[in-house]
Amino acid sequence: MAVANETIIKKMINELNKARDAEDHVMKNHIANVQLLCDLLLEGDNTQADKTNITKEEMKAMIGENSNSKVEPVQHSTIKHDDANGDSLFDF
Repeated sequence: MAVANETIIKKMINELNKARDAEDHVMKNHIANVQLLCDLLLEGDNTQADKTNITKEEMKAMIGENSNSKVEPVQHSTIKHDDANGDSLFDF
């Protein structure tokens, strides 16, 4: 169910009026509510969709050129002690 832009703007004005009359810590809560309402209005905007679409070039830049290379497992050397029963810290 879509909410009309006018309804969201009225809610924003209401929150701003409450923020104007509130103390600092309560004012921040009202401002955060305004921010959420702004995000709600901008959610349907095409510019927001452009930010979430990642091109192949951007993905390559983030992951690196050799993203298909496999990582070799690390070989751990184990030290055998007379009192130890296994590789785990909890093996007594």
